Amino acid sequence: MDDIAPVFDPAHTVVGHEIFTDALSQAIDHGRVAHGWLLTGPQGIGKGIMARMAAAWLMAEQRSDGNLDFDGKQVFAINPDDPGSNLVIKSAHPDLMVIEPDLEDNKSGQIKLDQIRKLLGFMAHKPARGGWRVAIVDSMDQVNRNGANALLKVLEEPPEKTILFLIASRPGRLPPTIRSRCRVIRIPGLSRDACHSVLTSLADGDDGSKEGSGDPSILTVLGEGAPGRALALASSNAVDCYMASCSLLAEDRLDETALAVICEKWGRGGAVGAASREGAIWLIGRMLSLAAVRAGTGEGGRGPSTIDPSNGPAVSNRLEVSNRLEVCAFENPVIRALASRHSAAMLAEMHGNFLKSAGQADGLYLDFGHFLTRELMKMHRKTLP
Repeated sequence: MDDIAPVFDPAHTVVGHEIFTDALSQAIDHGRVAHGWLLTGPQGIGKGIMARMAAAWLMAEQRSDGNLDFDGKQVFAINPDDPGSNLVIKSAHPDLMVIEPDLEDNKSGQIKLDQIRKLLGFMAHKPARGGWRVAIVDSMDQVNRNGANALLKVLEEPPEKTILFLIASRPGRLPPTIRSRCRVIRIPGLSRDACHSVLTSLADGDDGSKEGSGDPSILTVLGEGAPGRALALASSNAVDCYMASCSLLAEDRLDETALAVICEKWGRGGAVGAASREGAIWLIGRMLSLAAVRAGTGEGGRGPSTIDPSNGPAVSNRLEVSNRLEVCAFENPVIRALASRHSAAMLAEMHGNFLKSAGQADGLYLDFGHFLTRELMKMHRKTLP
């Protein structure tokens, strides 16, 4: 799935998705609704949840004054007491189908062709409750080319009163025929303040205060504008493994046994370990990028912003690259260590090679824990001049 949470709370304020909600409400108001909508943007920003909220809004059966503004135009607002919307919220609406990877007996973690075929059959029927018939594919990143081609049929010849929401974090990998038949809405990542607000509201306790890897300040920095990604990093224990690995890699002498134990946990196989492996790729890639920036500025240069949760969101010195980079306090020692062992060019090369090799290792179902151990050991060794 694109996002960590497959359910939503309509009472929560929609943050950072006005581009989509405005486009959808205007389309309904003008009576020109695209049958296919492709929602793109960084992974973990809530695209899948927004599609579910859109379904709840579209399938409302009592269009009350709360859905209209003073000019009588459509307003995106969900009434949980509406019969149709309530069924969507409970995942019980007969005219809604959500397709996502089945984690049971599914080594690849992909959405299978049989699931897409069921969707096609579902869309061909008339709505049971007389309104819209909606399907959500969360996400197209887990649909192979055969599945994507099968979707073309419903996009080319859509039945009346049907809408298909497709979620994709990597739309460039989709066939052009899919993209050309959808209205594409690119949803940007959230601002730091918005992301922190979302994570704080979802944290345990009224004040959202948590310690360690669950701290909203740490997750805001590591998630880089994507609350769903941040939550996935925390819930999959990827943050804990990352913090432990950073500590080991910062030392002059590497405890290889301890590193292997961490990487074995971090690189769990199968669909159940997918989030943990994705977190490893994201976080190690981030670490190498930050170290390359540090090496490029030199010890006397201004380093990236530092976030120390113990002092709140206080920021020390800043570095403007393409945007402001923020670094958690626990990342600073390993960034300094890597920048002292390797040149900026070498770290950039390591970054590219790691991402490529990690994708291949995961795609070929290799022992990912062993792969991580080997790669991190190479990063620890000093590059010869």
